[in-house]
Amino acid sequence: MALLKKKLNWALVIGQFVLQFTYGTIGFADSLPFEDQSTPVFEYATPELWRYVRIGLTYLESPKPLAPPEAVPPAYVHPDSKGYGPYGFTSPAYIDVQRAYPFFRQYSWEDILCFQDLYDLANQAYADLLLKNLQEYLDPDSTPYETFNVLQQAWNLGLRGFKSGRNVVSSRIKKVNEYRNYATIFFSVSPYRTTQLTFSLPSPF
Repeated sequence: MALLKKKLNWALVIGQFVLQFTYGTIGFADSLPFEDQSTPVFEYATPELWRYVRIGLTYLESPKPLAPPEAVPPAYVHPDSKGYGPYGFTSPAYIDVQRAYPFFRQYSWEDILCFQDLYDLANQAYADLLLKNLQEYLDPDSTPYETFNVLQQAWNLGLRGFKSGRNVVSSRIKKVNEYRNYATIFFSVSPYRTTQLTFSLPSPF
């Protein structure tokens, strides 16, 4: 009975995500309707990979792991008082993003916490930055899960902590394995596709 209930819960979650993908409530824009069209192009955290990663990070980091990332506002403060929003994004991480991607220098940390679309884009940039520095740990033909597994460790431990050999806690490893099984089902019924998302970012001027 417990196993059947668990399967039904997963089915409901998968159905919810499929509906959102189908009707475009989760997606990514190639360009922003904003005066500055120099939106960064991510070489490593591509839209297809980010689609997989963002749901995985939500499962690991969000207080609502089975809900879409948008269910948790960017300003939500994690229990450690360091991470914010569904992905546990931090202010030091955003500083790294601003250094690497000039586009974000026009937006403050407060802007990131106020606008969901901007928050998501900044996190995609951070994933891209980490992956750029993690290529030695990845094969050219790494699967999305293999890439995510390396990325989530650096996301949790910091790039320096990961490269120094630190390990994530066992409970996180368990959740990563759970996500692997979940993603196998979810992405088999809702394959990658890029959907235009209407951004409404604030003007910095």
